[in-house]
Amino acid sequence: MKCFNPSQKRNREPWKSNVMILIDAQFKIAKEDISMRYLVVSDIHGELHKLEEVLQEASFDPSEDQLILLGDYIDRGPYSRDVVAKVKELVEEHGAIAIKGNHDDLFIRSKYDGEAMKLWEMNGASSTLKSYNSVSEEMKEHREWLENHLRLYYETDQYIFVHAGLEPNVPLERQEEDTMLWTRHTETVGLGKTVVHGHTPVQHIAYYKDQVDIDTGAAYGGKLTLLELPTHKVYTAS
Repeated sequence: MKCFNPSQKRNREPWKSNVMILIDAQFKIAKEDISMRYLVVSDIHGELHKLEEVLQEASFDPSEDQLILLGDYIDRGPYSRDVVAKVKELVEEHGAIAIKGNHDDLFIRSKYDGEAMKLWEMNGASSTLKSYNSVSEEMKEHREWLENHLRLYYETDQYIFVHAGLEPNVPLERQEEDTMLWTRHTETVGLGKTVVHGHTPVQHIAYYKDQVDIDTGAAYGGKLTLLELPTHKVYTAS
């Protein structure tokens, strides 16, 4: 497994800086297991019931499947608190891989960064705060858990899983964190692997040469999509 260490120091205002975030590359890349399914979901946005439905539709079995969640667990939908609790359970009890999205990042940094708080308020914070009954101890605990457990990406022999995407023709270890959380590039990435991401809502799963966008707009009344790899079978919940 090759991944970002959540405890690594980072620039607190990534949208204001060109500082390069160097990713810890000491971990081995995860080797493919041809008997294993990768089940990938992105941009849940507080839609707990849709998440539970797609996992059931796909017959998720943690003893045989690797579940990968591509971030944006909170905001806009009504059950952000419950989704975070579910993600925590899936990671701690069922070995899921949880990637950080831009909404999760704003939530985490809102506790010490006024600019992040303002940006979060503009991007759906009210529904998240409502789900926690404002600023509760449970919310603080969940925010701390997310800060300590979410990764920026997960890499295997064939795939790179990330929230928003990658800068084309830039080695993975030199990608900026801001790019991984916010980019909307659809050009060929050129790293020799398929980049699987969400972040940019599309009506149906979108394929762009070496990229796959699986955010089908659950936050806006659309479907939540689960992509099964390597078969590319699709499961949805409305």
